[in-house]
Amino acid sequence: MAAYEHPAFRSALFFSASLVLQTFASPNQTPGFDIAKFKKADIVYKDVAIIGGGSAGTYSAISLKDKGKSVIVIEKKNRIGGNTETYIDPATKTPIDIGVQMFHNISVVNDYFNRFQVPLIKYGADADPNAQPVNAQYDFRTGKAVNVSFPTAEAVGAAFGKFAQFLAQYPRLNDGMFLPDPIPADFLLPLGDFVKKYDCEAILNTMFELDPALGDFTTVPAIERIRVFGLSLVEAVGTGVLTTAHHNNSELYTRAQTELLSASSLLLSSEVVASQRGQAGIKLVVSTPTGKKLIIAKRLLITIPPKVDILAPFDLSKQETGVFSKLIDVGYYTSVMKNTGIPDNVGIFNYAQDTPYNFPVLPKGYNVQTTRVPGLHQALYGTPRSSKTFPMSDDAVKADIIKGIKAIQKANPDKFNQTEPEFVFFSAHTPFYLQVKPEDIKAGHYEKLYALQGLRNTYWTGATFRAQDSSDIWRYSENEVLPKLLAGL
Repeated sequence: MAAYEHPAFRSALFFSASLVLQTFASPNQTPGFDIAKFKKADIVYKDVAIIGGGSAGTYSAISLKDKGKSVIVIEKKNRIGGNTETYIDPATKTPIDIGVQMFHNISVVNDYFNRFQVPLIKYGADADPNAQPVNAQYDFRTGKAVNVSFPTAEAVGAAFGKFAQFLAQYPRLNDGMFLPDPIPADFLLPLGDFVKKYDCEAILNTMFELDPALGDFTTVPAIERIRVFGLSLVEAVGTGVLTTAHHNNSELYTRAQTELLSASSLLLSSEVVASQRGQAGIKLVVSTPTGKKLIIAKRLLITIPPKVDILAPFDLSKQETGVFSKLIDVGYYTSVMKNTGIPDNVGIFNYAQDTPYNFPVLPKGYNVQTTRVPGLHQALYGTPRSSKTFPMSDDAVKADIIKGIKAIQKANPDKFNQTEPEFVFFSAHTPFYLQVKPEDIKAGHYEKLYALQGLRNTYWTGATFRAQDSSDIWRYSENEVLPKLLAGL
């Protein structure tokens, strides 16, 4: 998933799109695209145009290419990979994965990495057992230590067993948001109430520390938590998840990018400014570093976050707008910091003494974790759920991260040095974890979302359609979306 521009830029982009439509409209026709207005070298014919070079877009492009179809990926950033980001320390050349960390041990994952000859290992398999990080719990508001009573490993295992028994009643959930009709009331319970009802409260801390960024943790509808923490991930937690042997998850995308560029199948630093979608096919006007290009394709696959403002250049139908306007999301931010005053072997996790299960009050930092590079820590930050595509400015997030670290330093001068923390890398993964409210789930949102597939020769995949999890995105794309897209192509 790629990050997208702020509102002022989107307004300018929308205005630009309107001008482009006017430019290519013939006097007696509805606005369209006149091939004669483009140089031959700027007209690109492909079977499938793909919007977004993140996890879903890149996987789909490679899969379609391997199936003999021609593709063009249009990516706003100057690289592909989306939320898979890796900071390379300039002094030691050591990579630090600061986005996607791990993958399920399933065939679609292993096949994908094998295709690019990127070796995988079990997460933590090469960690030094004598140099395990020390994790501590502090309230980032006050800087004070928090006494958290974590469940035993046995209790966690038993709780996940009960959770898995519940999930086993709905096997189709492992493939996507294929909800029963009528929707069970348990799906709509706040997560905190759900785990109490099914006596599996001990799973919460594991869920939170593995994947916290979906807003206020205990109030999210249970099905939105199940959406990412389904049977596949429960099994992966039990048997071991995977990461790259070189600790550089971006290596997959570096190799995919090289292949796509060499095949003239990728436009970087580019974005759609106007579009036509219909039964006759797809036409896109794309702004690129070398000027505007006209893309003519048989099918369109959109993989970016489908917020209405982000999709302005795609002339949404009333049906599409009605579905996408229901989406809410969270802000999620990742960074690498130096001069934190925190020892290299210590990770700080944000908990609160006065909240259910001690989960933090948002917006606030989630943690300041150890890395493989002495002197550097990774800091994660999140916001509550809201309708805002960009909940906070980058500067406001950075300031609050530093405020939290300084509070910990001040309240614990005997444990942490009094320093001035600095960012060496920062990235906003917003909008993140697109979801809907319980009343919209009950009203059939996900059925309506999936009903958009194929309309106007447009198909959809990505985190919004499956989960904020690369492994599940790839499996969903391969099994549920691409077969429909390929039918009749």
